[in-house]
Amino acid sequence: METTFILTCFLCFITTGYALECYSCEGQDSNQDKCGKTVVQCRQFQDTCTSYIRWSTPPYWTPRGERVHWISKGCDTRDGCTRRAALYRMSCKRDWYNDWACVECCSGDLCNFYVTLGSSSLKYNIYVMMSTIVTIVYMYTMQR
Repeated sequence: METTFILTCFLCFITTGYALECYSCEGQDSNQDKCGKTVVQCRQFQDTCTSYIRWSTPPYWTPRGERVHWISKGCDTRDGCTRRAALYRMSCKRDWYNDWACVECCSGDLCNFYVTLGSSSLKYNIYVMMSTIVTIVYMYTMQR
């Protein structure tokens, strides 16, 4: 009876741990296939999923020297990921004509599926600017 009581008390104090899961890949040229299908369980001290995106010329010869995306994903600590993101902050411009590199951090299972490959806000700013110009021209012609 005493053994059962001790065993029951012991089992009550055991906590069930669930590890964070992140997508994982290294140096892939797209976010498809391996980067979108390979999942790893992070170690106990790793609490953040990370994505490293680099836009640069490939290590092999291309006729016009086109740039490509290189994507790496995995697990990290919050401090480590934040430190790497700060390190790349100055080069994280996402210009199509320059080389750049960015680090993105997130916490939550499989939160690093999507990566930001380019600057899409520029497209919307052009739409806003064009619609403003059209509105001004229209208002000006209506007043005449």
